[in-house]
Amino acid sequence: MKKYIFIIAAITLFSCKKELNTSPTDAISDQVVFSNISNAEEALNGIYRALYIQYAGQSEDGQGAMMINIDWMGDDVVHTAAGTSYFREAYKWNSHRDASSALTYFAYRFYYIIISNANSIINNIDAVEGETSEKNRIKAEALSLRAWGHFYLVQLFGERYDAGKENTQLGVPIMTTSNTDAHARNTVEEVYTQINADLDAAITLFGDAAARTVKTHFNLNVAEGLKARVALTMQDYATAASYAMKALNGFPLKTNTVYMAGFTDISNDEWMWGINQLADQLYTYGTFYTYMSANFYSSSHTKNNPKAINKLLYAKITATDVRKGLWDSTGKNTAFPIVNNGVRKAYMHRKYLVADINSTAGAIPYMRAAEMYLIAAEALAREGGHDAEAAAALYTLAVNRDPQYQLTTSTGTALLDEIMVQRRVELWAEGFRFLDLKRTNSALDRTNSNHTSALANILSVDAGDKRWQFLIPDDEMNANPLMEQNPL
Repeated sequence: MKKYIFIIAAITLFSCKKELNTSPTDAISDQVVFSNISNAEEALNGIYRALYIQYAGQSEDGQGAMMINIDWMGDDVVHTAAGTSYFREAYKWNSHRDASSALTYFAYRFYYIIISNANSIINNIDAVEGETSEKNRIKAEALSLRAWGHFYLVQLFGERYDAGKENTQLGVPIMTTSNTDAHARNTVEEVYTQINADLDAAITLFGDAAARTVKTHFNLNVAEGLKARVALTMQDYATAASYAMKALNGFPLKTNTVYMAGFTDISNDEWMWGINQLADQLYTYGTFYTYMSANFYSSSHTKNNPKAINKLLYAKITATDVRKGLWDSTGKNTAFPIVNNGVRKAYMHRKYLVADINSTAGAIPYMRAAEMYLIAAEALAREGGHDAEAAAALYTLAVNRDPQYQLTTSTGTALLDEIMVQRRVELWAEGFRFLDLKRTNSALDRTNSNHTSALANILSVDAGDKRWQFLIPDDEMNANPLMEQNPL
């Protein structure tokens, strides 16, 4: 068979000049990479670097690009003009249903690259000479990354997990080695079993591991936070709530002043995990902030197409909530920065601001403490019989953002609706909305909002529609005789 997706040599993990010192695992043999702890550490750093390098174009800037696709396929981020061709077809719900598109190819390849390189570390680190605590940390991080990669793949390419059935529907191939043999798709249940096994092993190892020194890496808290995400997606609500609250340890919510200062500083106490793209690591265009910042100077990405919030969601934010100040409903507030000769549009944002309008350098949040409160609140509310506990978890976050917020007395569906509004507002444009709609079996509904059919093309999609699954890319279908395509 042709060697394609599951091969470490699919990418060089380029070295990073300042933040991460990487060793390309495809350029030297495993014998050299795992000859000592230092080399193994460099190989691990290379995987993190792979999370934010640009692959084959402006719409393939690692996880930042996938965050954009995931949110632009939802209902909360609104395009105000056509802009460039990059990501446009995702907003229209076209590219993920085209097996020959750059999106299906990139999404599939990207996450398997992370998994394949993580496998190399997982399967070799035990034999490396060195301190046990250091080896435990490296292996725990690699296990977490492998779980993270499989988690995204099964959510995108498989049908949603449904706790009410056996979940024998097709997921994605599970990869625990770096071989290049053909692999058939495992069931959704099998993929989630592997994800949880990896996370459980990582959490155990982190308990006897050296401490993390930079927020760009996994640690115990982040592994527990990912475990909470996975459990929420599986509708295992007791586990989701428990791990979300564990993950919070040591990560306080930021003040309102800090909240309004922007989302590009990884040193923020509330950030649990993220990456920090420095100016000398970047392509001129194609990074997350090329498309999502309000003030980076780009002729088409932000200048003429400032991104906006769904006006129906904006209307649900109370006037005393600090987050309301992230968007301008009038399109006339001069306190909102725009690029030279840029346009102002109603409901435009200032959540993401670069420090230098000529550079897209900045940090990207992958996990924040706020999300953990939201997971706990949602899980407790959905579990049933825990409305008071759910309201208490929500209150901690909500009153931090809105000093006038009162502990809710809502129960049942009304309480859950309030929690989900808080989640949508808090995590706006952080890469969650499409996946949230899918995991909750909700319909896409952009109607009666500031989405337009001319720009969005698709205004509604029923829950359970086959279009919630990405198509397997043609290259994989052609190379792998065991691969099965999703319904066309």
